[in-house]
Amino acid sequence: MNKLSKNKEYYTHINKTIVDVDKEIGSGLKILSKIDRKIVAVFGTHAILENDKIYKHCEETAYKLGLKKYAILTGGGPGIMKAANTGATRAKTASIGFKAGLLKKEQFVNSDIFTDVQSFKFLFTRRFCLAIKSSALIFYPGGYGTLNEFFEYVTLIQTGMTDPVPVVLVDKKYWNGLFKWLREDTLKKGFIQQRHLEGIYFADTPEEVLKIIEEKA
Repeated sequence: MNKLSKNKEYYTHINKTIVDVDKEIGSGLKILSKIDRKIVAVFGTHAILENDKIYKHCEETAYKLGLKKYAILTGGGPGIMKAANTGATRAKTASIGFKAGLLKKEQFVNSDIFTDVQSFKFLFTRRFCLAIKSSALIFYPGGYGTLNEFFEYVTLIQTGMTDPVPVVLVDKKYWNGLFKWLREDTLKKGFIQQRHLEGIYFADTPEEVLKIIEEKA
């Protein structure tokens, strides 16, 4: 059994950890402070190819948002993230990538699709910067990372720790099982309330996504 060898690096070198965290958040906020338009953050799996219909959907959605003068912010990786940044670049809007520096599978993206890019060592600082100035959050299908981001952000909104912004889930069929469980089990047991599901929207087409964001963001 691993004895917290990776964790030990952070809690035994406290000053370095604090400095690194401060530097990452500061650099991220400086990039965000330059953006003079509403930001839409896009999340989803890195494990999807350019010929996949979801990839094409995401690129088109980001393109349409860019034409409406929204800036596009992603985790700076391949898959859904690359699709969103590519669409933003086509629309000639701000295209920002906040990369996960330690995730090797998320490094192979052409820097030409970014107007600004930063690499993060800590995922929690990255998640903070991805959402703190975003006027809307779009979630495409994804795995643990995408679900982690989704639940963190809706928790922050639920608890009033951040401003409420529209959360758009793309591909209703994909998200149906999760929300069936939330409504039929979690909600009925009183672990969440109906109002905690408000502000979460479902969409199947780029036009639906755009309509929700223009009306709610």
